[in-house]
Amino acid sequence: MSQPIHIVMTPTRNEAWVIRAFLESTTRWADYVIICDQFSTDGTREIVNEFANSKNKITNHQSTLTNQRKAEVILIDNPNKEFNEAERQRILVAKAREVAAGRDTLLWGLDADEILAANAFSTADWQKIMHSNPGAVFWFHWAQLTHDEKHYYNNRDPYPWLFHDDGVEPHGNYVREMHSMRIPYPLDEHDMSYVKDFRVLHLGPAPLNRVRAKERFYMFVDWQVNHRSPYTMGRNYIGSNAYPAEQFELPEEWIYTIEKDGWSLWDNVELDETHCWMDDYIYERLDKYPMKTLAKIPLWTPEFMEYYHIPDPRSWYVRLVHRYLELTQPHKSNIYVRVIDKALRKFIKK
Repeated sequence: MSQPIHIVMTPTRNEAWVIRAFLESTTRWADYVIICDQFSTDGTREIVNEFANSKNKITNHQSTLTNQRKAEVILIDNPNKEFNEAERQRILVAKAREVAAGRDTLLWGLDADEILAANAFSTADWQKIMHSNPGAVFWFHWAQLTHDEKHYYNNRDPYPWLFHDDGVEPHGNYVREMHSMRIPYPLDEHDMSYVKDFRVLHLGPAPLNRVRAKERFYMFVDWQVNHRSPYTMGRNYIGSNAYPAEQFELPEEWIYTIEKDGWSLWDNVELDETHCWMDDYIYERLDKYPMKTLAKIPLWTPEFMEYYHIPDPRSWYVRLVHRYLELTQPHKSNIYVRVIDKALRKFIKK
């Protein structure tokens, strides 16, 4: 009985800091890697094309990791300059199904900073994936990697990254412009599996400057798209990627090394990026909105204002509220903090 093919669907926008590690890993187990790029200017496209044109591939289908690249890498464009996750996933799924051409297909929705742990391919869960039926949905846990390259912390909730494609479209889950689903699984899914034998390694929390820029970016886009209150944006995102107190030593079998896997994870990741495109995205759109309103969103960190030479637009009491949000974020479930939050939401309106 033939095995399904793996098609990985990945959006990019200035991911040069991690895209080489992503492709070194993913091209060794996937059959196709589709990169949907959104106007990258940092070398991402050049690295993707390097892999797309690589002759170092194998052509026979295998279900375990090899030390050679086997995937065909396909670069397509996302023509929308605005951030819209639902639209980009529709582009990716349409291209994936075109490439699949009716073959039995596993659709993976992985971002460029997410790779499967190195031990994935020898596990019982991997075999379960390979022998699943169309319509199956697989949920995974992240291992959030830290800047020291030695530790990780856990996510509480699993996430659906893999769908054994049944060819049905739409399933109705591309509903949000941000934090949308990546795979076209049915809303009334009935064949769900939770992968426990291996993790998805999330490199996103490792570069500290990028983490802070991502918090600012999500606050701005969520406010821009969903018209939620600036106060809510701060409470949802300030410190959202801060390292928790409970961390664990990173198991050796999760990490790719030259000796074991033919390439090294940490040699292909840039953790000390000094500036991130997400800040440029915000800065280029500031003049579209009244500064009096923008001042209420907790975007105004020293590094952001210094880079763009922006004077602090906040009044003294808004600065005080933002400081309160930062200091109380670890205690936001506390009953007293929640009472104060309720009062402040009325004070700092949309």
